Amino acid sequence: MRHWLWFCLCIFSVAPLAATRFDVLAVEYPPFTTSKMADGGLAFQVLRQAFPDYRFKPMFVPPKRAYTMMQQGHWCLSFYPSPAGMPSNKIVLSEHQIVIGVIRLRQDSPLKWQQLSEFSGLRVALLRSGDNSPFATQFTQAGLQITYTETTQQSLDLLLRKRVDLAMYDDYNFNKLPTKTRDLLQFSDNHLLQTPVTLFTNPSCNDPLPKAVSPQTLPAALGPANRS
Repeated sequence: MRHWLWFCLCIFSVAPLAATRFDVLAVEYPPFTTSKMADGGLAFQVLRQAFPDYRFKPMFVPPKRAYTMMQQGHWCLSFYPSPAGMPSNKIVLSEHQIVIGVIRLRQDSPLKWQQLSEFSGLRVALLRSGDNSPFATQFTQAGLQITYTETTQQSLDLLLRKRVDLAMYDDYNFNKLPTKTRDLLQFSDNHLLQTPVTLFTNPSCNDPLPKAVSPQTLPAALGPANRS
């Protein structure tokens, strides 16, 4: 009888967690987060591997909308980075460090800088965020003209059409570009930031949010970004 009572208590204690579904804020950033993949992309794959007892539903919105929702506190979990100065916790999900830099059409000289102001007057494509976000501000303060985009593919297209001079990009996606496209481009020697796949959690959320976990392995990219 005691064993049966213990079994019932375990079932009832786990049931609320299993029934809880978490909306995860995300923007189109394939292959990491994308509505074009049934599972939501690589980031959602490793999230579900890390927390198999949780249910997660991708909630895709434009980048500016994601930024505003987080500023207003209307979120619990997000793959979109929390704005600087906003209280949030981070759960590192991947062993792989993703390098965020800039790309341009290939030139003879290396793509590197001591200060971003060396690119003053150039046009740069960035994923849309708040106009006052620190990430965007570093470019405007350096004298660059920002063209906001909704996806990294849109940024790449603008660069290939010479509508911008630089575009924010990451080494993982760069290494997966078709060879003919990649050969037209340069990935910067410098990087703007380097980060694993990270889930941001809102400490003000009342739901029982996931906690830290062992990082997962991402499918291999094609190797280090070609910066030559």
